[in-house]
Amino acid sequence: MNNDSSLVRLENVHKWFGSLHVLKGIDLSLAPQEVLVIIGPSGSGKSTLLRCVNLLELPTQGRVWFDGRNITDVRTDVDEVRTHIGIVFQAYNLFPHKTALQNITVALERVLRLGHNEARDRALQQLTRVGMAQKAEGYPGQLSGGQQQRVAIARALAMQPKVMLFDEVTSALDPELVGEVLEVMLRLAGEGMTMMVVTHEMGFAREVGTRMLFMDDGVIVEEGEPRELFYHPQTDRLRQFLAKVL
Repeated sequence: MNNDSSLVRLENVHKWFGSLHVLKGIDLSLAPQEVLVIIGPSGSGKSTLLRCVNLLELPTQGRVWFDGRNITDVRTDVDEVRTHIGIVFQAYNLFPHKTALQNITVALERVLRLGHNEARDRALQQLTRVGMAQKAEGYPGQLSGGQQQRVAIARALAMQPKVMLFDEVTSALDPELVGEVLEVMLRLAGEGMTMMVVTHEMGFAREVGTRMLFMDDGVIVEEGEPRELFYHPQTDRLRQFLAKVL
């Protein structure tokens, strides 16, 4: 039993894809209501790290704890664990033949076994939360990228997760649509949602993150309070990275 107060904890997590060593002994913890922002160059292992948290990728070595349980234990009901860990990807992954509302209710009815009316009420509540209630009957093809991403966030929130994982959710959006998605994430942070965010949006990382990790080549190079890392980087590698992205 993990008896510390972390909601998520990774212990010595390694991940290989064949001969490629993508994560090299990651140790980190995430406290309730913390917004952990992960930055770093492409190929540094950020997305793989996020996917190990909800076991979309199984660590090759090491353990992942969630809410006091070792979820890398072979006896874990992974599907049940995932109902508590929301994840939103760069691709929206919406069903094109279903409305925004139906994209949310389908999991509520099939996974959580909610009745139709309860599922509909919860879906509408979450669409309202992300500013998309007026598009409830719209199909993905009728929505902008930013609107589709907000529906995807509402879908994850409707499961009432204990933690939300965001994997570069704005990187496929046109620049003018990025703000509306970041605004939703900012509001969630203000409501106390526990979040892990892989992002290229440095302003968001600096203003919203309570803690930041800089990853490179499968390891955590630096971590700390975001503004401290931005203004006083301790390593040459982080200085080089910031010089390119700021």
